[in-house]
Amino acid sequence: MNRKHLLILCAFGLLGAAACGDAPTAPVPDDDDDDNNGPGGKTDTPEGDAPAEEQCLDRKQDVLNSAQKHFTPTAIRWACADVAGVNTVGRDDRGQEYCEYFSIIQPPPLNGQEGGELPPPVATGQNQNGGGVSALKVDLNEDQLFYLEDHPNEVVGQCVFTTWHADIEDRFGICEDDTCANSKLLGFPLNGDNFRMKVSFNSNSAASALVRDCMKATIPAGDKANPADDLHSDFYRGCMVTAQLYGTQWRRSDPQVCAAAIRLVECGCSLPDNADVPTGLVPPQPQKDADGNDILTLRGFPLGTWSGAAELPLGCRYVETGEAGQNLVACDLTAADLLVSADDPKGKCREKYGDNVVVHVPVPQGVISCSPPTGGAYADTCSNTPWVVEK
Repeated sequence: MNRKHLLILCAFGLLGAAACGDAPTAPVPDDDDDDNNGPGGKTDTPEGDAPAEEQCLDRKQDVLNSAQKHFTPTAIRWACADVAGVNTVGRDDRGQEYCEYFSIIQPPPLNGQEGGELPPPVATGQNQNGGGVSALKVDLNEDQLFYLEDHPNEVVGQCVFTTWHADIEDRFGICEDDTCANSKLLGFPLNGDNFRMKVSFNSNSAASALVRDCMKATIPAGDKANPADDLHSDFYRGCMVTAQLYGTQWRRSDPQVCAAAIRLVECGCSLPDNADVPTGLVPPQPQKDADGNDILTLRGFPLGTWSGAAELPLGCRYVETGEAGQNLVACDLTAADLLVSADDPKGKCREKYGDNVVVHVPVPQGVISCSPPTGGAYADTCSNTPWVVEK
């Protein structure tokens, strides 16, 4: 077995501690807002006081009736954009799907003249260490507004999408020092202060705990005498488990992860040598290589688009970070975009790109084996890939 194959197996938790070394679970960072604590986290509730049953039916409709496949044999997927209703009322709660986003704007010259001195770039709607976000609005004078009108196709900013988990401290590989002064995006060094996610539940440990909690939960079953019972839906059962655990059934990510997790349980799925399934799906970081050295195998879930795990929407690119994790994406904002969204460029990022910049949670290939239990309530509906939820 070569080093590359060894690291892959260690990353998915498919080898024991003797081969990979102990892999301690990184702590969830402190967060001053108690409502954000825990794997599920509770912030905006877009549906208000709507019952969980209604919210889960809405999520089922969104996911299973979408033109885009949210569950595939190789990944569980969802868009970075928050569901409708996550907003800035009271505070900016956007960026809850293990993918945080904000904008970096390079304002035009203050005098509105080409070649004029540019003001410093500004980050809008960016989550901050310790809570809160940077200002949502870009202040522009009249001359700058005229400049934007006269140069509508000029790229004046970037929408930033990041999946760098909040509890991963390791700097990007491209950085030569902790400040990462020589590697920047529109003047912002590629360090953790600028590009690591800040919300505590957008973390490695929280994601692993979500899988584990869903797999240990009591899974409800539908009435056998009533074929129309909503609980006969695999997605709905997983969503209702999410509601029982965290009350985050209205999110994109949590119900999908939970639906896949309960299907692994219902279909008797396991990894080789009884390896821990949650650790296999979301390996704690850092891992140990064969020599006992710390190695980062999952900075955060990869970003892609619906048509491919290594593709992005038009106008977007992967930011060079010195590693292959696909955790940082930048998408162009034009002068025309800024002209209509100067009060909230982050909202334009959500509108223009958020539905097509897609989180991909990789599913280990060729190693998950399933033996549906005899007499299991939904064992007779198990496929070879039960995590591909279709009903």
